[in-house]
Amino acid sequence: MSPLIAPPVSPGTAAQALFQEARRRRRQRWLAGIAVVLMASAAVAISTVTWPHRAAGHEVGGTGPAGTGPGVRSSVAAVWFDGIRLHVGDIHPGGRVTQRAGAEVNADLLPLVQAGGRVYWVNPAGAYVPALGHWSQVVQYLDLATGQIGIAGAGQTVFLSADGRYLLMSQTATSLTQTPVAGGAPRQLGLPRGWYLPGGDGLPDVVSGDGFATANGIIVQSAESSAWRAQALGVWNPRSGKVEVIGKELAVIGAYTPPRARYSLLAWLPAACPSPDNCLIKITNTATRSTMTVRSPLPGGFAVGGAFSPDGTRLAVFPQTTSGRTGPGSARLAIVDLATGAVRLARGLSLALGMDFAWARWLPGGMHLIVGAGTGGYLVDSATLLARPLFFARGHGHNIANSQDINFTAAVVPLRR
Repeated sequence: MSPLIAPPVSPGTAAQALFQEARRRRRQRWLAGIAVVLMASAAVAISTVTWPHRAAGHEVGGTGPAGTGPGVRSSVAAVWFDGIRLHVGDIHPGGRVTQRAGAEVNADLLPLVQAGGRVYWVNPAGAYVPALGHWSQVVQYLDLATGQIGIAGAGQTVFLSADGRYLLMSQTATSLTQTPVAGGAPRQLGLPRGWYLPGGDGLPDVVSGDGFATANGIIVQSAESSAWRAQALGVWNPRSGKVEVIGKELAVIGAYTPPRARYSLLAWLPAACPSPDNCLIKITNTATRSTMTVRSPLPGGFAVGGAFSPDGTRLAVFPQTTSGRTGPGSARLAIVDLATGAVRLARGLSLALGMDFAWARWLPGGMHLIVGAGTGGYLVDSATLLARPLFFARGHGHNIANSQDINFTAAVVPLRR
């Protein structure tokens, strides 16, 4: 077994305004990056039906070798936000997909968070929160079983604790609440002086969300707004109040915590190579600090983005085919074996990049994953790395800037039988 994976307060108004402004700048930068590589086309129309009725199904797109191979073996739901409305797409055994019409919501264009059959997002327009006695940005949720939309609490960001039992919702870059997913009173937490939650205008939180939790604590950074500059990456333990510094980083890719473990695996891009030529990825055990270094098999380094498999044995990453210094390029999917460090490159899948990021979502069981960048999603067999387009919207336009099809905001939720 690899030594890497062996078990081993009240916010100020000014700080809150700065955090909100950083998030606004981040959304603008993401949209500008998408515009670089996407040509304008008509939006794809989707018939509106009453929630939660399923629309007529169709097969996952794709022809030839890229469209062959076994489909998924159990039904899962993918939930995403297109800038106006939530969508729920079901992926059925054999690869057949259906889509349910969702509701129009006000949401940040960020990855959704799923827990306990609910999907959570941030409503930047806010609502009146009686417990606070004033209007605030709030975290809302969709209950997939009932179709109910509710408010989880005040928050500008939302992510899960490492064990999935708590919602962590930040009010500023230095304060957050910890609320049981199953319901209960929130606990207020405040970061040590000089440390901040992710959520500024850098790319890491655009791709992966606005925060990470590990078995040892919560990921923090030494600058409120990363803006693609080197900064200290640390793990803050709310119980002890201490921050353990991991290293100098440009971006965090993802985190994985085994069930009931006292350590997590953290994938991150170190500051050793200036952006956009991020030449390697580090995967660190947060308890032992053992670190595996993974170098890109392609000349352009790694794009930001990726995800650990459900069992934590593999990491999906995106080597870039060319350096980003000459403008937007492309990336390929690769799977890293965390026991050996071996990198398998998907030969037949090229993802056009706007800003240097792509995204991945593993399906339960780890046999398949969904990947994408600026031009729609693909369903990938993790054993063969064969990929085929994953289209939920009918029509020819599947770019995320101008259609309602699946995009990087997607959360994958197992469907109850």
